[in-house]
Amino acid sequence: MLRPTLQAICMNHRQGDYTLIGADLDGLWLQPGFVEGIVADGKRFASLEAAYRHLFRHNREYAILLWNGLPLRLSYQEDLPGMVNHIIALLYFVQDCSTPARRSFRFQTVNIKSLWQLEVDSTTVSIEGFWKQVPGRYETALNQLGTIRMARLAFLCEWKLLVEQLIQALVHGEVILTRPEAQKRLQILHALKEKIPSRGRFYHY
Repeated sequence: MLRPTLQAICMNHRQGDYTLIGADLDGLWLQPGFVEGIVADGKRFASLEAAYRHLFRHNREYAILLWNGLPLRLSYQEDLPGMVNHIIALLYFVQDCSTPARRSFRFQTVNIKSLWQLEVDSTTVSIEGFWKQVPGRYETALNQLGTIRMARLAFLCEWKLLVEQLIQALVHGEVILTRPEAQKRLQILHALKEKIPSRGRFYHY
């Protein structure tokens, strides 16, 4: 029942006859899940992906990403470990750009296949998303509402809580990263945490 409903909504939206609830859901919203207890076993890993596959191996929670009001489920076990390096690169790109710039980011996990084309200027980030696979198989709906445009700072704030979770998971697991590339990405995570001033719209309290 979900697919035809979403497709009908998107067709009307594209024709200008439909507006997402008060337009309040336009843009990207991120609601991280609860990170379950992590065992402090002090293991060594060559990459962040390997570290998070181990740390989140028992976590059945999901982060929910709203893309122009359409929900996308991100598994801590299956999706986030495979996406983490690209998420870090994407956020660093948005935060660090001093002049208008354009770049593409590809996400591929067992559940999600998507390409994001970003344009960033001093105040705004625009993303055109191309979706090939998502849980629930409503790629067509996502593609018809495929463009995100929002304030650059607001976009970064949506990711702050997840960034905090990723850092704390490594700390609680007493993880040791053995390769310079992984260590550099962790440094970027810490810089993102410090420079993003507040959490996203679900967490203004």
